[in-house]
Amino acid sequence: MLQSRAFRISVAGVALLVLILGVWVAWQVSQVNKALSDAVHHAEVIQAALDDGDTDALDRELPRLREASGDATHRTSGVTWGMLTKLPVFGDDAEGVRVTSVVIDDLANDGVQPLAEVADRLDDLLPRGGSIDTALARELAEPVAQAEAAFSDAEAKLYAQDPSSFIGRLSTRFTDFRDQVSKASDAMGSAKVATAVLPAMIGDEGPRRYVLVFQNNAEIRGTGGLAGAASYIEADGGRLAIKRHVPGASLGEAPAPVLPLDDAERELYGDVLGTYFVNAGMTPDVPRAAELIKARWKQEFPTDPVDGVLMIDAVAIGYLLDATGPVTVDGLELTSDNVVDELLHKSYLRLKDPRAQDAFFAEVASAAFDGFTNGVDDSVGLVRAMARATDERRVYVHSFDAALQSDLSGTAIAGDFVADPAVEEPQIAVTLNDTTGAKMSYFLRYEVGVNATSCVDGVQTFSAKARLHSTAPENAADLPDYVTGGGQFGVEPGSQLLTLRIFGPAGGALGELEWNGAPMDLIRVDEDSRPVGMTYVGLEPGQTVDLAWTMRSGEGQTGDTSVAVTPTIQKTDNARTLNSACHAEGN
Repeated sequence: MLQSRAFRISVAGVALLVLILGVWVAWQVSQVNKALSDAVHHAEVIQAALDDGDTDALDRELPRLREASGDATHRTSGVTWGMLTKLPVFGDDAEGVRVTSVVIDDLANDGVQPLAEVADRLDDLLPRGGSIDTALARELAEPVAQAEAAFSDAEAKLYAQDPSSFIGRLSTRFTDFRDQVSKASDAMGSAKVATAVLPAMIGDEGPRRYVLVFQNNAEIRGTGGLAGAASYIEADGGRLAIKRHVPGASLGEAPAPVLPLDDAERELYGDVLGTYFVNAGMTPDVPRAAELIKARWKQEFPTDPVDGVLMIDAVAIGYLLDATGPVTVDGLELTSDNVVDELLHKSYLRLKDPRAQDAFFAEVASAAFDGFTNGVDDSVGLVRAMARATDERRVYVHSFDAALQSDLSGTAIAGDFVADPAVEEPQIAVTLNDTTGAKMSYFLRYEVGVNATSCVDGVQTFSAKARLHSTAPENAADLPDYVTGGGQFGVEPGSQLLTLRIFGPAGGALGELEWNGAPMDLIRVDEDSRPVGMTYVGLEPGQTVDLAWTMRSGEGQTGDTSVAVTPTIQKTDNARTLNSACHAEGN
């Protein structure tokens, strides 16, 4: 009897202990959830404060973020949470919450804190009176680099986790958080490069001279548009000044390519890649386009040193006007809402002389540059404008200083052409070039979709689709010849002819192409180990064409894939990253 009673008491004691432990664990889970929820809320407020330049909100919210994230980290680093990570079924979820807590705490202390400490000085880095503070640019490099390291480390920790085994809601939230950190890490990477190269590029160590090319998307090229205008800019001690400004067409045609073209370039583009300044952007390889631009500029202006090439398109100019405010050219007020239409279409209807059209484009570009360098009240808007333009592949920078270019290489703004089959991350590009010889690309709309479909023995396969559509009106043939081409190059007025080029991954291969479901031949070229497929697409007013094809990566290219397409006047992201099919399949 006594033994039975003692047994019952022991069982009851164990049950009570289990109950207490269960309540304790549940309370710990509840407290961690509360701390993480608080941390997310404070992080969102801090993000808004950074966007708005609200330093008071930063000072108020950062300690709260650090307190909440520290609480979550403390609770998930103890014995109780350690036991939860060992449980079947739920152990992975507990580990995911622990990693998230650590990441948020690390970012609060090492990622956000350095930025918050200099947030009130960022406005001073913007151009004022045609000048940039070089000393401040150097000073900001260290805190930005510290923040970048924290975000990069956070991204690595999050990607080391496999959320596929998490419960549904946690998996979704974890993936969303990881994607946000990854995007922020990319942005901080760009900011780190910018603060590292900016002092030297703006003449802190002596004068630097650049050719700034304004691309006209109405006549599309691989990098965005033909070189409609160009400015020769000098940067000396942070002071920026335009020394020369010319329409792109004024440079005319060189008697021979300004640089030797290889066999692949001749087959893909012809000699016009190197004989016309306006055609340098036919290649999506921005460093190569910059070399051609420099060589042609030096032919025309042999006494002008060229330390780098900058490229920006008409849509990006519109983004800048959002921050700088409107400019007035020839009595016409140009705003972010109307500048693309005025530059890329209406000016051709209003001005009958092509020389006057080119001059108008050049004057608008010059006025936008002056507005940018002479002072901007909306600093947050300017940063957003430049970030958006860079994300959409509308702004490129190339330096002929090897050290500076090494820093730029690998960033979106560099426009690198990856030709090394040994890379882990494949690169795919889809480009369009106008072959009409006119300004009909104003009416071009297109979208490209690429999916990583499988991974076998370290080789990824991809399926891709493209839809091209002409928004030209039925009476487009009645538009001025300068817009339609007037049939000069064999294209019926009102229609447009485009050259589509598909650049597969280095060391990879292109499959078959289908045009509206029917097989179609590709002109196949190997360019620096990259398979390139070329074809021509004709679009009548209102016509839509659907294309589909497949690709595979080079061996060992198991990483995420970058995909870039030629920007048009559509305000959309022209680059994206595909999650690796190898990671999805656990290879």
